[in-house]
Amino acid sequence: MSKKNRAKPHPAEPLRPSNASASSTALARKNPFNGSMLLSVAEPLSIALLYIYLLSKSWLRWMDPMVDFPRDLYLAWRVSEGDLLYQRVANWYGPLAQLAQAAAFRVFGVGIDTIVWTNVVLTAAVIFLLRDIFRTMGNRLSGWLAAVVFLGVFAFGHYTLLANYNFLAPYVAQSTYSFAGLVILLWSLVHHLKSNRSWWLSGAGLGLAVAYLDKPEALLAALGSVGVYFSVRFIHAARRQTPKTDWRSAMQWLVPATGWLAGGFFSLWLPVFIYFGIRGGLRYAILATDFVPYTVLGSRFRHALITEHSQLGFLGFDQPWSNFIKQAETGALLVLACGLLVCATRVWACTAKFSVKWWVSLGMTVTVAGLSGWLADTVGEQWRDIGSAFVFPLILAAAATTVWSLRAAWTGRSDWSRPLGLAVVGVAAALMLARMVLNGRFYQFGFFMMPLAVVWWVHLIVVEAARPAPGAVRVNRLLPVVFSALVLVGSGTLLHLSLQNYAVKNSLIGEGRDHFYTYEADVLYNGQMFKDAIAAFKTVNPHAQSLVVIPEGIGLNYFLHVSRHDRRCLPASNDH
Repeated sequence: MSKKNRAKPHPAEPLRPSNASASSTALARKNPFNGSMLLSVAEPLSIALLYIYLLSKSWLRWMDPMVDFPRDLYLAWRVSEGDLLYQRVANWYGPLAQLAQAAAFRVFGVGIDTIVWTNVVLTAAVIFLLRDIFRTMGNRLSGWLAAVVFLGVFAFGHYTLLANYNFLAPYVAQSTYSFAGLVILLWSLVHHLKSNRSWWLSGAGLGLAVAYLDKPEALLAALGSVGVYFSVRFIHAARRQTPKTDWRSAMQWLVPATGWLAGGFFSLWLPVFIYFGIRGGLRYAILATDFVPYTVLGSRFRHALITEHSQLGFLGFDQPWSNFIKQAETGALLVLACGLLVCATRVWACTAKFSVKWWVSLGMTVTVAGLSGWLADTVGEQWRDIGSAFVFPLILAAAATTVWSLRAAWTGRSDWSRPLGLAVVGVAAALMLARMVLNGRFYQFGFFMMPLAVVWWVHLIVVEAARPAPGAVRVNRLLPVVFSALVLVGSGTLLHLSLQNYAVKNSLIGEGRDHFYTYEADVLYNGQMFKDAIAAFKTVNPHAQSLVVIPEGIGLNYFLHVSRHDRRCLPASNDH
């Protein structure tokens, strides 16, 4: 084979496997989830209506008046007034989210409503991308479930008295912005795998830059996905042409691909670097744009993680062995439940009705449904610890799909692209759980750490576990139906709890563009305390410009000044 022929671009195989039989392909074409004109309209419309319904039921009830979210308002406001991040005001994570929010303040005016509508648009974009990722890898059903589960469980989650753990008013803006960057990266890689058009890698580079400039969890997941994707594509490029490995041909793919990725990365990173360079000089620009890897790798950050008592509890290092045992037990139960479900429905799909096997498989299915309900309700000290169940099984599944992908690329299998798509998303989902290995409570930081893990696991059961074996004549249609029903029941239960919490938040705080709702004083005193503090401060010292409130309550500065329409840049102070 000539070098000229080896250098020709080789399009990726479609994500749908080539080993499916003709009959199963015909059934897939007739499947209403793949081709029905009615469902092609009803499916996205149902997602949009659910989103609008949840917005209306929870409007301006997503935030806590004292903790976390008001601090982000204050930081964005100060930056919009000209203060420098990391100098005049401190910032715990990367700069991009605060820059984006400050830009929104400058364009649309200062107010909570500006941040809320920005987050509404951001959440809608994440829903679209998640739906498209799993629809591309699987089918319409898996894409629809990904969007519905994300909306019902994570985007509007409110499982504790404190809010701030949702996409509309997150505890830090970098959590949602970095997750959006990771989803952009995965969406671009999946579509590059499908079409082999190089400009999709620029989109992946852009998503990597968003994660790099925001939060370490998403950056770790993005780097893992890019590493797996480029490694498998490099191996496939070297092995696809001849029986012998041709690394020169692989380099001809790798060099331009890396260039496209780097181009997308620097298209965002470089303007941010120039902005900080103009404002504060070269050293300041380097620190600001590389703040996330600097803090993660810095000894001061690592020392804080192992010495701060509250961080020990958040990470699960307060009682690591006990936490590990609980995670492993719940993970084993989840694997058992899903395994029994898969086996039961496969037996059911291949037996005649009303036979002994049919009744046995029906009993197994009912047992699995009951076990899943028990698991969701009683595991751990609280049912909310169900998040623990996903950590270890998903990490193992991501490792298995990665090995499968590498093997498929090395041996030249025709369906090598399917395991690669699974591995890229699975590795990202597993790495997002790195901080939850010993603490799987999803009701706090899980709203951005766990969505990928849960929807990827749903995709594995709905699409991959129901996929027909090579040469199979019948298709297992029962497993997607049963598992989808269980997923919807579980998601609906969690959504019902969130809506109950939103329904009792009717105490108005703030005025004009900065009003929102929180609990009455007999439920939680934070809101009333916030009102009393503002009233007392205005009475005692109405002309003062800043307060020193460390660490919580810093948002009081934002509400005091904005409520008096004071747009002046504040002098340097110790309120950061």
